[in-house]
Amino acid sequence: MTNKIFLDTNVFLDHFLKREPHWEASARILTMVAYEQITAYTSSVSFCNINYMLNKLDKNRIVEKDLQFLLNIIQIVPVNGQMLGQALFEALPDYEDSVQYASALKTNCDFIITTNKRHFSNCKIPVLNASEFVGRI
Repeated sequence: MTNKIFLDTNVFLDHFLKREPHWEASARILTMVAYEQITAYTSSVSFCNINYMLNKLDKNRIVEKDLQFLLNIIQIVPVNGQMLGQALFEALPDYEDSVQYASALKTNCDFIITTNKRHFSNCKIPVLNASEFVGRI
């Protein structure tokens, strides 16, 4: 089994917003992380994205509770200037995804889990969606 995975922002949003088709798989992954069956990483950028999107899409949600839950179980990769610079030269179509990729590289993750696999098409790390990852374990 894999030891380390990198979770892109959309995996958390799928879980919290119960977005189909991957919300159940995302929930399963986070449960496995909470029970320390696997180690999951995400970048510090993801927390800003999650906060923004949850507040925008679900105005009645207490977002701080969700973020605190994640802080208790997910390893946070601080994004620094070197990683931001590295992301400029990655051959990915979206800069934010390039920053995520630089974060996954920094932590030597075995997989990147994302809903937007096509945004990570040129990566050296295997990329799966949450359902594919759950199907492998």
